[in-house]
Amino acid sequence: MNTLTGAALPPLQKESVGVYMNIPKYVQDLMKRSQYEFSRLYYEKFPDSCAAGYTIRIEKRSEYCQIDTLKAEIDRLKAFVDRQTGGEAIVLEIPKETHHRQQHAVITIFDPVMKYIESYIPSEEDWKKSHRKYKALF
Repeated sequence: MNTLTGAALPPLQKESVGVYMNIPKYVQDLMKRSQYEFSRLYYEKFPDSCAAGYTIRIEKRSEYCQIDTLKAEIDRLKAFVDRQTGGEAIVLEIPKETHHRQQHAVITIFDPVMKYIESYIPSEEDWKKSHRKYKALF
């Protein structure tokens, strides 16, 4: 509880050594739209930058979204990760032109930051359910 205002503080994630990391809402939302990437294409094309369990695909599905919107979100995520102690993010692929309803970026985020944000990545079943709901709208 905040002693000045009496408001509840946002929940913090605690590491075993006592280090705290507050995950912003925009990072949580991006992780909810992401899925682990296991395509051999990326592992062959970027052998030093890909790692199983660290490389993710972030989708942006919208009729009206421009590529600048997705690029701004990825840049903001990368800036957040790079600000954290020991954090490193490598953008592997981002589209260069707009593809409505089918845009995605591939990014690798290493520990210690990935350890905190991976809990927001949906399971494969939940991810498929959300995509079925989205496809039913169009």
